[in-house]
Amino acid sequence: MKGIERSDSLVIDPHKGLFLSYGLGAVLIKNVKAQQDAHQYQANYMQDALNDTAELSPADLSPELTKHFRGLRLWLPLQLFGLAPFKSALDEKLMLTQYFYHEIQKLGCEVGPFPELSVMIYRYVPNEGDANDFNKKLIQHVQHDGRVFLSSTTIEGKYWLRIAILAFRTHLKTVDLCLQVLREGIEKLKQPN
Repeated sequence: MKGIERSDSLVIDPHKGLFLSYGLGAVLIKNVKAQQDAHQYQANYMQDALNDTAELSPADLSPELTKHFRGLRLWLPLQLFGLAPFKSALDEKLMLTQYFYHEIQKLGCEVGPFPELSVMIYRYVPNEGDANDFNKKLIQHVQHDGRVFLSSTTIEGKYWLRIAILAFRTHLKTVDLCLQVLREGIEKLKQPN
């Protein structure tokens, strides 16, 4: 999080790190006046809704004029369970990602930066042939297998596989299964046709 103090805004998606439902997000903004200037809307039919309270209206801070109570989706689980189970679950996902980082290298994969969060990239570089083509076929193998889901990305012309360990149901057994599916795919693709 080094350098975060230079940001004008920060978006947090609790459906990821807190394992809550979609449709819930939070944005922290340094300059609330600029946000209000960008989104505040006044119309004659809304004149009775205006008041002189010191509290800002959420309707003036985003493009939506009316909103359902999304905050309840975050507030209620935190009230019911406290922070401990959420911290524990997130710690588990971070440890699983670091575990995967080390284990995938044992399969001969090249890895991206050490994961600080629960997402990381990796790719297999074969001795012969195009690495991008190999990894496209590898992701197809994984998706066709269907026991785990992985995605891909391209960075500076290199095709990378991407793991995001965010589901609350993902545990060591699932990560080991993922490694097994990748191992099977690598071995299959390395064999001459």
